[in-house]
Amino acid sequence: MKSIIAPALLLLLTGCGIRTEVVRVNVPDIRVNPEQGTQVVVAPVRDNRSSEFLALVPASERARNVGGEIRNGNGINLALESATASEKTREIIIQALRNMGYRTVDHCDAQCLRLEASMNEFVVRAPFNFWRVAGWAQQMVADVSVEVTTREGDRTRSFIAKGHGTNVFQVVSPENWEKALERAVTDFTANFKQNMSAQDAATTSKAQD
Repeated sequence: MKSIIAPALLLLLTGCGIRTEVVRVNVPDIRVNPEQGTQVVVAPVRDNRSSEFLALVPASERARNVGGEIRNGNGINLALESATASEKTREIIIQALRNMGYRTVDHCDAQCLRLEASMNEFVVRAPFNFWRVAGWAQQMVADVSVEVTTREGDRTRSFIAKGHGTNVFQVVSPENWEKALERAVTDFTANFKQNMSAQDAATTSKAQD
């Protein structure tokens, strides 16, 4: 099985043009929207990713792209199955909020909590590392980074939520890309919740002063 790694990496980047592979990213811990709880409106997520890699991807696939490896006009473009990267990020944020007890709504009154987000990263790559290849431990590396701003009345707070995931692989396949991506999404979800909880605690403390 180890002998598969080197040829598989070469196939990523030689002689095939750019091919698209479809990957699925599951939203962690899906639960029903709470009937009670602080209401929050989640705005559509802005796609603020660097254009350096996306410029290598066919224009029709850029909104759905979540990484891959492309060099010298050859390689793999990874595209989400049924959503853009921005839409998937919004789904993940909404589910994290519901798991925290928030009720997500489309509209609310002027005093409602509102959340805006800019996606800076949602990507998985298989960066070449000689020592990892030599040790049969080549990795797929995934990262999610989102700048979040919450507004309630005249109070505004911001933070950056991040997630990181890796997957040591022997076969270049959608399933292996997905493992790294889903680990990054799980890590991102935990970091998002932690940051939101810290904001809640700071708000409560300020209100009691």
